[in-house]
Amino acid sequence: MIRRLVFAALAGLLLAACQEETAPPTPVRPVLSARVAIDEAGPQSFVGTVEARDKVDLGFQVLGRLLTRTVDVGDVVRSGEVVATIDPTTLDLTVRSAEAALGNRRAERENAAATVTRVEALRATGTAAEANLEDARTAYDAADAAVRQAEADLAKARDALGYAELRAGFDGIVTATGAEPGQTVAAGESIVTIAKPDPRDAVIDVPDWLVGTLKSAASFAVAPQIAPDQTIVGQLREIAPDADPLTRTRRLKIALTDPPSLFRLGSTVEVRTDRRASPTITLPEAAVLTRDGGAFVWVISVNETGRSAQREGTVTLRQVNTAPADQGRLHIVSGLSAGERVAIAGVHSLQDGQKVLVPADGTRGSEGDAS
Repeated sequence: MIRRLVFAALAGLLLAACQEETAPPTPVRPVLSARVAIDEAGPQSFVGTVEARDKVDLGFQVLGRLLTRTVDVGDVVRSGEVVATIDPTTLDLTVRSAEAALGNRRAERENAAATVTRVEALRATGTAAEANLEDARTAYDAADAAVRQAEADLAKARDALGYAELRAGFDGIVTATGAEPGQTVAAGESIVTIAKPDPRDAVIDVPDWLVGTLKSAASFAVAPQIAPDQTIVGQLREIAPDADPLTRTRRLKIALTDPPSLFRLGSTVEVRTDRRASPTITLPEAAVLTRDGGAFVWVISVNETGRSAQREGTVTLRQVNTAPADQGRLHIVSGLSAGERVAIAGVHSLQDGQKVLVPADGTRGSEGDAS
């Protein structure tokens, strides 16, 4: 019985060994790949407007009904000029009430001063106690403090009466109005917007991915749409910290130095950026593997020599830094160099060190360059 079991075990081992020897090797799978190339896109053009760098919204400091607005959009104003007024009736009544209260407090102080003088005379003759004199002086001090408070209230009321007039704080141009005569306006509500004519900026909205390709203080060619040949050079001054949640664009402000009269506030301009100064690499989103919060690509090491239609290579996982691009692509900020070959499909089914087949450049099935 034991001999039979031993023979059966040996037979099983021999059968397994034969199966292992006859098992076919794992096939080398073909993959779609592309060479990394530098994006040589030419200058891009955007339409924007000319805006003032310094502008302020003027509003009343008190609640009231707008009585007059003496300026409109496009008007030139001077510093200190009255641009709007509200109904001063309530403020004027407050001033009168404060004046009456001050007169009352002054009369009370005069009466308290006379009481102090009378008690002092009685005290000198010995007909009044020292406590009576102290009470009289205390009453005078209280009346004097009430006068000072009433004077402060009157000054405050007169100051508030001055708030009925809205004045320009500097020379500028009216760029917007926020209320019409007859409307009740709240304290701080914008009535007019005044902008300084200089300095000026060209304001444009660009795709979010383009911001990563711009250098600090990058130069732009700016021209008015009504005169495309009148081009001046602008310099990047400000980049919006966040992208618009709907359009995924970022706002750029480009400083204009001594712009001609054609670049008036509110005019439409065309802004061109030189992309050639900042070459970039882009890949399809399908070529980038996202794992553990990082971005990775499969770099294929292959012997490019030879004349065969397909060549064998090895894939290696490499981490890269990316930025959003347009049309289903991603910018590769760092981690890849021009001339390297990467897999652009099936990135979720590859393994590090796996052998793959890639078509030779120029043969059918090759995907060409990824730029």
